[in-house]
Amino acid sequence: MAIPTNKWTGRLRYTPLINIAIFLVSIVTFGLAVSYAHDAIATPMQEQLIRKKRSRPTNSQIIAYSAAMPFFSILQSGLDLSLHFLISLHPVYSLVISILYFSGWLTQWTIWMHCEIIAIGFDNAGKGETCWQVNLQHRQYSEVPILSSEGIVDGRVGLGGVAIALYAAYAVMALMAVLRNRRRSVKGVKIESTEMR
Repeated sequence: MAIPTNKWTGRLRYTPLINIAIFLVSIVTFGLAVSYAHDAIATPMQEQLIRKKRSRPTNSQIIAYSAAMPFFSILQSGLDLSLHFLISLHPVYSLVISILYFSGWLTQWTIWMHCEIIAIGFDNAGKGETCWQVNLQHRQYSEVPILSSEGIVDGRVGLGGVAIALYAAYAVMALMAVLRNRRRSVKGVKIESTEMR
């Protein structure tokens, strides 16, 4: 009979280092996201758009757009670290969560890239319907909104890309642990508890 196991063996026992990196990147990205949301809330809309009764997102929508994924990533990576060290986190759980968060970060990063890097400064015709940042008041003689420094935008988008790479690495490590444990279970080899850490 196959013995199911939830052990992280060999080099895979260093997987929590990826979780620590995800946790730290998420904290910094969350800080940048809160700063971005604060600036976005304080930036007025363009005068001609106010006259056309074009609406802007509510404060809670701006905060959710900017900081939701980093916030949930902080919670998830903190929980994963706690579970890994307290009760031996199962690799299948890690695989499923890492794929979900990889997909979430990829979606968030794509939206950030489209609305904050690509749409700003290019032909904005029609972009105001999907990207509310285009409707904000611009600096004089510039296509860039008076939103925040480009460092905050670029840093947040860049760290979003780092989070995507870290979740991809986490998914690969979890998949390797699942396959290794399955191979050992099929052979009927019982993994000793001393191999776990």
